[in-house]
Amino acid sequence: MAVKVYVISDPLAINFLVDDDIDGFKEYLESDEYLNFGKPEVFETEQQALAFCAGLGYGANESATPERYPLRSCEEADLPFIEAIENY
Repeated sequence: MAVKVYVISDPLAINFLVDDDIDGFKEYLESDEYLNFGKPEVFETEQQALAFCAGLGYGANESATPERYPLRSCEEADLPFIEAIENY
């Protein structure tokens, strides 16, 4: 099964993701009609998607808010955020 990965780089959106605040995230999407999250990267396997995501975090300061935040369709917790983006 293919795995989609959305890479989020918008700092305000990342704050909602880090806080697991789906309601705030949806409100943020509704408040800004010019947000663009781009198309997802699509991988054939979960292992390929995880390797891609590991590359995104390489060298990042783990104690700071990330500059790029991956949402993966293989992660149950990410699915509401992905659905919100796809319905945006």
